[in-house]
Amino acid sequence: MTEAVSNCLTERHLMLFGAIIRWFARYELLMQEIMACVAESDCSVVTLLTHGLNFSEKRQTLLNLLRHRMIPLDRFDQVNNYLMIPHTLTRLRNEIAHAEWVAGTGPNSIQPDWILRPQPSVKPLYDGIEAPDKKDVECEEDKVVYTLEDLNEIVETLTANYAGFSDYLREKRLINVRT
Repeated sequence: MTEAVSNCLTERHLMLFGAIIRWFARYELLMQEIMACVAESDCSVVTLLTHGLNFSEKRQTLLNLLRHRMIPLDRFDQVNNYLMIPHTLTRLRNEIAHAEWVAGTGPNSIQPDWILRPQPSVKPLYDGIEAPDKKDVECEEDKVVYTLEDLNEIVETLTANYAGFSDYLREKRLINVRT
């Protein structure tokens, strides 16, 4: 880890990063449990079959299986809604796992290092028309900065959503209830 990275990442950042990665692992296991229950199979079999899939691929596989097994639409929608929370955070999860982090532009903030050194990209061709301001061409999605408060709120959101999701799945018997 470079000195700039180690100076901006506190122990709290690292703990929150670990919590986010752990919640994603728990969501993936929960999705595999749903697949096993719906397919009337053993969870270890589903785990072996989906081992090479990332979060988004497991989510899509689960949703396809629910459609195939003709799960009632209200249940399908509810499962999809619960999974939308972590789905919207997959980019952050991937940045945690695959990017270096540096101090952000705001106070007490961090961001993936690549944002400061964007890769060369295809420039739009305007064919004689006046080019828009550079700020209009840049993708706002690429400007991601997180404070400790943001990361803490993300962990709290994943935690609460997971609790509600697992309760819902038990109630609707979409996972096998453990004793």
